[in-house]
Amino acid sequence: MPINSKLSSLIYHARIKHGYTQKQVADAVSVSVRWYQRIEKGERIPSSIVLLRLILFLDIDVESLREEVDLCVPVSTL
Repeated sequence: MPINSKLSSLIYHARIKHGYTQKQVADAVSVSVRWYQRIEKGERIPSSIVLLRLILFLDIDVESLREEVDLCVPVSTL
């Protein structure tokens, strides 16, 4: 499965878990609803700043993100 599909699935499930609408998430991370929908569908990969905002807003565990998208670089927790 491509990285954008894995990432979009993780973001989608985090949004559903928290009970947010797509508009609420889009507003929180400062993107249009349409752009957010494209991220969630796997059509677009978010920029690093938008990804960071999504991680923080949706409370996504960075280690699970790393595992989900098969990153080979270990994430250090200091």
